[in-house]
Formats: sequence, C-alpha cells, structure tokens
Amino acid sequence: MAMQDLIQEIKNQADREIDGIINDAKKEAKKIVDEAKKEAKKEAKKIEEDGKKQASVVKGKTLAMARRKANKHVIEAKEIAIQECIDKVKKELKNLKGKKYENFVKKSIKEAKKELGNCYILASRKDDEKIAKKIGIEVKGKINAIGGVVIKSKDGSKEIDATFDFLLERKKEEIRIKIAEKLWK
Repeated sequence: MAMQDLIQEIKNQADREIDGIINDAKKEAKKIVDEAKKEAKKEAKKIEEDGKKQASVVKGKTLAMARRKANKHVIEAKEIAIQECIDKVKKELKNLKGKKYENFVKKSIKEAKKELGNCYILASRKDDEKIAKKIGIEVKGKINAIGGVVIKSKDGSKEIDATFDFLLERKKEEIRIKIAEKLWK
C-alpha cells in the first residue's frame, strides 16, 4: 500500500468515526430535546391545572361574595317593607277614633282598676279625658303617644302602660313575624 492509500484509509476511518460521533451527538441531542419537550409539556400541564384550580377558587369566592351581597340586599328590602307595614299600622292606630278607640281605652282602664284599685290616668288624646270622665276616673296629665293611656295607682307606686306605642313595642317581634309571613308566604 502506498502512502497515498494509507492516508486515504486513515482519512476514511476518521470520517467514519466523525460521522459516528456526529450521529451519536445528534441522537443524544434529540433525546435531550425530546426529554426537555416532555418536561415542558408536564410543566405546562401543571401550570394549566394550577391556573384552573386558582380560577375555580376565585370564582367560588366571587360567587359567595355576590350571594352575600344579594342576600344583604334582599334582607334590607324586606326590612324596609316590614318597617313600612309597621309605620302604616301606627298611622292607622293614630287615626283610630270613635267606638273602637273608646272601647279600647275603657277596657284598658277597667282592667287596670281591678289590679291597681284607686287610680288615675295620663291621657294621650283629648278623647281620653272624655272617656275618663264617663267612667269617673281622674286625669292627671298628658303623655306623648299615638293613642291609649297610662294608668297609675293613686300612690304612684304602680302603673300600667296601655298606650299603642308600648303595646306595639312589646309585641314588636311577634308583629314583625306575622308581617313577614303575610308578605312572603
């Protein structure tokens, strides 16, 4: 073999080794790229799932807050409606006159006399004075109320409040419940 053939053979051998190294490097690079793509897809999927979870949590919180606000507005609206009904009842009681009002005051005074004995009244209206005169009970002053009277024992130690204001306040919760039942059956 001539020197030329030997050099060519070494060159061919080197080219084959270089091609082998390059092929191995390409395979290794492809393997690394494929692995990186796989890892990137995994990470992207994890990020997407985390994002969905966070979105779900935010959505849940937003919906809960919206429901609370809506409930608050409903409760406020119902409270306004109930208060309007109570105001209407007060107005009707304030305008109550004639026999119905007279019977209420007479009954209140008679029941109080049984419990208190000798007594006097504090009147909320002019009509109360006329009613008291008919029954023969003394009027010793005025009170600020929409109707009804306060009956006091002669010695002042006991009193019975038979004003519409007091009766409404005493039965306030019961009245509110009945109004709510009527409005929102």
